[in-house]
Amino acid sequence: MKKPLSKAIKNLYGIGDLGFSLMASVETILFVFFLTNVAKYSLPMVAIIGSVTSIADAALSPFYGAIISGTKPLKWGRNRSWMLIAPPVVVILYAFQYTRIGPEPVAAAIVCAGFILSHIAWNIPWVANLSLISVLANNPEERGFLASRRATYSSLSGIFFSYIASPLAIFLGTITRNETLGYTLLAGLMAFLMMCGYWIVFKITDGYEETSTEVNTVAKEAPKVEKVPVSVMLKMVFQNPHLIALLIGDFFRSMTSFVMTASAAYYFTYVAQNMALLPLYLLIGAVGQLIGAYFSARVAKVLTNRTSVIVGMFGLAGSLILCKFVAMNIVLFFVVITVVRLFLGLLTAVTVALYSDVVVYSEWKTGKNASAFIMGLMTLSLKVAIISRGTVIPIVLAAAGFVSGADPATATMELKNAVVNVFTFIPGLFALVGALIIAFGYRLTREKIEGYQAEIDRRKIQAV
Repeated sequence: MKKPLSKAIKNLYGIGDLGFSLMASVETILFVFFLTNVAKYSLPMVAIIGSVTSIADAALSPFYGAIISGTKPLKWGRNRSWMLIAPPVVVILYAFQYTRIGPEPVAAAIVCAGFILSHIAWNIPWVANLSLISVLANNPEERGFLASRRATYSSLSGIFFSYIASPLAIFLGTITRNETLGYTLLAGLMAFLMMCGYWIVFKITDGYEETSTEVNTVAKEAPKVEKVPVSVMLKMVFQNPHLIALLIGDFFRSMTSFVMTASAAYYFTYVAQNMALLPLYLLIGAVGQLIGAYFSARVAKVLTNRTSVIVGMFGLAGSLILCKFVAMNIVLFFVVITVVRLFLGLLTAVTVALYSDVVVYSEWKTGKNASAFIMGLMTLSLKVAIISRGTVIPIVLAAAGFVSGADPATATMELKNAVVNVFTFIPGLFALVGALIIAFGYRLTREKIEGYQAEIDRRKIQAV
């Protein structure tokens, strides 16, 4: 039996995700704006930077968890060690992503290098942090609780970021008399907060993960730590229908979120025709998502992790499709879109719990614990969705005759409907597909997981 969760873990696990989400938001919300309007790269170069970095990031995504699971653990444990040593590297590298040093080709190369290298350095501790859920939790309820804490802190970052991001970048640029440097410092500061958050989680989880020092003290010899072979990792994927269903369903969940995020500005420009409402939407949406994440543990305790995801996905799909029919009424739109964000907050938490349940199933089936590898596969669905979203919005808008820079007052009803479709209806269809895939493909119930965990515990006792 593992140690019970401490009060510090119950209250503070997820604070690393608060810092991480603040840091990542600089990229998801401000990176393209920085390239075009602050550093003033040419549009073809911005397209090259976007393509190179996103493709490289997606290509590397399957390897982060494999590095943790397939190599010998470092001094402070298999997962916690990465949360200590990697974040300081991110602080330095991430700042280079927001620079313009030298001629444009050289400057672009520096930006791409900063992006790719910083993402390698931040994705490994991100996966390690997720993997701690399986290390810390004793049962599916605790996994759901920790996933909820993580999602709550992540959602809270959206509220903070909406207030501090752009004003802080402008302030830093003003006092340094260099607008570009303002964004460089903003990125570095947010990365520093990520580092502090991960170090707090590292401290409060001391004693929950076996370290090489502890093994040496007991065994009086070099630790014989199990490494998971690549062949076993591949078996965990291709002979695991639950994981495959979860990865595909999670891809559609991510597509839903990313397409919505990227198309929101079009809605307020061409449909609502009031960009002053966009900050209000971001704030209300962030609050709705925070509430959904906060109560996700209670929902999962009543419904189970699997049922919560299925209900959440169908609820997300239904509310998004409904939103299409009320989108021309701003008041009704805000009411329904808040419900959408509630479901997104719920899913952000409980989907992570499903990956943690898959870790238990994989260990039961193979006899090997590769929690970091399986949790790391979350990044695969995430990164592929980021690339794919770039094709959906342009195709839908182009079909409606959209022209960049067009006067919103001249927007045709055809264009307005296209914007509404790409903002609500199409993401709703994505969510519906994801719901069906998980409902019929992911069959790990709470009872099965508890049985698998009990069998794993018996094996460990017999092996002693």
